[in-house]
Amino acid sequence: MKHTSLSIFALAVTAAGLTVQTSAPATAQDLQRGETVLERRRPEVEQLGVRAGGFNILPRVEAGTTYDSNVFATQDNTEHDFIFLLRPQVAVRSDWNNHALNFTAQADVARFREFKRLNYEDYQLNANGRLDITRSTALSAELFHRRNHESPGDPDVLFSVDEPIIYRTTGGEVGVRQTFNRIRARLSGQATYYEFDDARLVGGFIDPQDDRNRWEYAGTARVGYEFMDGYEAFVQGALSKTSYRRDTDFAGFERDSTGQEFAVGASADLTGLLTGEAYVGYLSKDYSDPRLKDFSGIGFGGSLTWTVTQLTTVQGRVSRTVRETTAFQGVALASSYTRTLFAVGVDHELLRSLLLNGRIQYRQDEFNGIDRSDKVYTLGAGATYNINRNLFLTGGYTFESRKSNSVNDYKDNLIYLRLGAQL
Repeated sequence: MKHTSLSIFALAVTAAGLTVQTSAPATAQDLQRGETVLERRRPEVEQLGVRAGGFNILPRVEAGTTYDSNVFATQDNTEHDFIFLLRPQVAVRSDWNNHALNFTAQADVARFREFKRLNYEDYQLNANGRLDITRSTALSAELFHRRNHESPGDPDVLFSVDEPIIYRTTGGEVGVRQTFNRIRARLSGQATYYEFDDARLVGGFIDPQDDRNRWEYAGTARVGYEFMDGYEAFVQGALSKTSYRRDTDFAGFERDSTGQEFAVGASADLTGLLTGEAYVGYLSKDYSDPRLKDFSGIGFGGSLTWTVTQLTTVQGRVSRTVRETTAFQGVALASSYTRTLFAVGVDHELLRSLLLNGRIQYRQDEFNGIDRSDKVYTLGAGATYNINRNLFLTGGYTFESRKSNSVNDYKDNLIYLRLGAQL
């Protein structure tokens, strides 16, 4: 989702900026060990919400506009438009000494000024909880339902698609966490169902998408040992299964698959100023249909947070994953694509009322089974200003460029401005 993915930068800084207010120069004397600029609590200006027994209800709404210089993600004959966005949200959080229970509902309603066929209504519902059995044992669970869309620029969207492709994801996860002195263990299981609406093509034709409907199951386990205070070595593994509702897709391919990932890694906390973890291992995905190309190779991932000063935080992330796809080239079908991602972000508290951010991201999608490689570069900068405890203003700029050896290249510029209100 081009518009959705590009707005991640704005979402991150908006959520962080809601706790800043006064116009005095920023001071960070209350920054605690391991906290970032975004996570720092500011009790004098943070969202209060509405108390309801042991719960706190936190309503919020944002409204604004985005200028998109290339709404169809084309290389030539680009079209621009203004997009009006309404984003209501309500969160309900428990305030208990033990255990936790939380609910969240959010929607993104977008209206294009000229290309109204690109309008969309996304939403998400989430419920999660934690049961503290003992000080060293906890059970967790999550249920979710989301409606999203694929738009021009997404890996699986063809140039002939005339409207966003609507799809829904429904699922849940259960997990258990156990601590044995210096040993930490976690076991979890997840199930997610994907359901796609048909795609409307240029000329009014309909392209059925129900051969993409599927269940994805995963089980993960991780065991770590803290060999020094703040230093942990761990091993982790995951088994996954993808099961499509149809025996074969419309091209006659059986797309069911199984996957495995095994890795070793380490996490570290250096005086709270430098924290992170990294892992490397083996990643594979095997398909039921021998005509679809299996994948096996190195898997890796990691994250790093550096508190440069009490006012500036730098965060980095790297990952490698294998994803489902419907991409093809001539008569050849891709079985999947391998996404490698590198991202760095900087957040700076210029004033107690003004939070600045910058982001740079690079991702490479290598399609397995066809000769296609996409390289996508994203740059973003933004700011959030708190007018008072209940009103905030957020804005910014994002640039994205795709270079591909198979599909069209494109460049896109987005400028956004939104006003938010909260209780």
